[in-house]
Amino acid sequence: SSAASASGSKLTAAATAVFLPICESIFGILTDVKLLELSNADLPVLGQLALRAPGTNQHSHAVGQLAEEACRTVGANSLLTRIGALYHDIGKTAAPEHFVENQMGKNPHDRLKPVQSAKIIISHVTYGQKLAREMGLPQRIIDFIPQHHGTRTLHFFLKKAQAELKPGEELVENDFRYPGPKPQFKEAAIMMIADSCEAAARSLSEPTPDNIRFIVTKIIDAIISDDQLDECDLTLRELTQIREAMIRSLVAIYHSRVDY
Repeated sequence: SSAASASGSKLTAAATAVFLPICESIFGILTDVKLLELSNADLPVLGQLALRAPGTNQHSHAVGQLAEEACRTVGANSLLTRIGALYHDIGKTAAPEHFVENQMGKNPHDRLKPVQSAKIIISHVTYGQKLAREMGLPQRIIDFIPQHHGTRTLHFFLKKAQAELKPGEELVENDFRYPGPKPQFKEAAIMMIADSCEAAARSLSEPTPDNIRFIVTKIIDAIISDDQLDECDLTLRELTQIREAMIRSLVAIYHSRVDY
């Protein structure tokens, strides 16, 4: 009977190996096995990201860490979010030097009009989706690419354009707004928050616990007041838990780097 059960379990494993990928593709089911396969750093698109945009690659891993921790506190899918984070910025490989985390002193935006800068920055979302479709990424992973920016504005370039406006000239605010959609599920909303918080914390000259708390709270308030979370089912209680998780994670990351 032990031989029979051993052969039975082998058959089950073999059947699973054959039918799982078929079921995944037919029904669009995203299993943990599939997600773990997508975390392989040797996959060409992840290799390209590490090579061409090392700063973005580092940012993606940090965002994954923050988002994963926040997901755990509200019972969302932390593995899905971590893998989504690896791919959320793959579109930046088209023009890595136009993103601050990859710049080494020189900033190409200094030579561009604000509307041109905005177009390049926004295109990382459309190009990222195109890349993701070409490599056959599951739709749920592709969804993170446009939704982590929602329909937010590129505040810096919008303000710069308004300051440079000549009399009689008109500004089209939509030129400075991401195409969306807004986050449609909890994990995408958490990614949006983690993405902004990671970038903001990195730019702090003094990442003290108080400064981190201030900037995280400010970012989440701005996202809420911009109506970005209207289309996903996050509660106010969960938002508070997410905020505290982000603060805890960032304080832990920066505490180990503080010079005494």
